[in-house]
Amino acid sequence: MFTADDYTYRFPDIWLLDEDCIWTIMHRAYIARVVDLVKDSGAKTVIDVGCGDGWSCGQMARAGLDTVGIDWSKNGIEHAKRLVPDARFLCCDVKDPEFTETFTDPFDAATFVEVIEHIPPDQCVEALRNVRDLVKRGGRIVLTTPSVNFPNDNDTHYRHFTKEILEDLIASAGDLKIESIEGYGDVEAENRHWARARWVHNRYYTIYPALKHLNQKYAPHCTDTPLDRCHGFIVTMERL
Repeated sequence: MFTADDYTYRFPDIWLLDEDCIWTIMHRAYIARVVDLVKDSGAKTVIDVGCGDGWSCGQMARAGLDTVGIDWSKNGIEHAKRLVPDARFLCCDVKDPEFTETFTDPFDAATFVEVIEHIPPDQCVEALRNVRDLVKRGGRIVLTTPSVNFPNDNDTHYRHFTKEILEDLIASAGDLKIESIEGYGDVEAENRHWARARWVHNRYYTIYPALKHLNQKYAPHCTDTPLDRCHGFIVTMERL
């Protein structure tokens, strides 16, 4: 089982991503979609559970949301506090007195971005219930996580998901209604991209204009992609 020590955040990694990389383009796109889904619900307050170094919180705060981020990584929270002064952050668990005594009212919405794959499978239902309980009835929860279409070569990911596994987890958590399941990223388009990119970006040379052109061609595949080839899922739920 992973602990806070496995997520050191020595640097604010998400903030330092290469802006022209297809991973960055995809990440920016699906976070923008998450923010839109929260805003479209009419939410004014939102909590980002597992906020890491606060990049997603920064986008939500910029969108005018009263944003709280929580994570168990001390370094991650320290980066977040410096980089997103318009949000509030705590380094603890949602069940810790430090959190429950500070935030006594339910939030309008919660986000759970690229977190559930880091949780042991036998603890995922409990984790979803904990996130659910932070949100008022009728409020919105948005979860993102990688799909099995994308191979799991990350040592900190217990598993990647199918639509059916996510539906079963959410049903088991109870008091949650799935509003939509969308795809982000496109594994087939990614494979085509890397097959072409090696001709303009390799150990010997990089043709930057050509590489940038290829990266930008991937942009239309970042959101609203078919679930049978999506890189990951964006799941929107209502707290009943």
